[in-house]
Amino acid sequence: MSSWEFVDMSATISIRPTVRARQVALVRPALVRPGQVARPAHPVSEATYRRRRKVVGTVLAVLFAVTVVLAHDVLAGSGGEPASAAASQPALVRQTITAQPGDTLWSIGQTYHGSVAIARYVDKLVDLNGGASIQAGQAVVLP
Repeated sequence: MSSWEFVDMSATISIRPTVRARQVALVRPALVRPGQVARPAHPVSEATYRRRRKVVGTVLAVLFAVTVVLAHDVLAGSGGEPASAAASQPALVRQTITAQPGDTLWSIGQTYHGSVAIARYVDKLVDLNGGASIQAGQAVVLP
């Protein structure tokens, strides 16, 4: 810290500044009218400074925790399961048909494949029905 000395013939007086760097008086420019002298605001005490730092730190910690919880809910879904398109939609009721004598999965696929490639549709039929062979009267699950 710097100090100032006033030398007089009779005595030497030493004055040290008592205001710390964080306690420097602030000027309130909005309150100063033209022609007036700006008065410094009240200096902030060390206790007030520490209390404000704790409050700001606590508020930031709470905001961070809330952000983490909300991000987890968005990413994992409210039930803790991954939020995927298949899990978020209701379960599909599979359509079934009864196999007639002479039907094969290929012939059923030709009838019901729609805009899907026939090979992909028949592969899915095989997966859903437990193999490539079917019997007359069997319920065939359609994709």
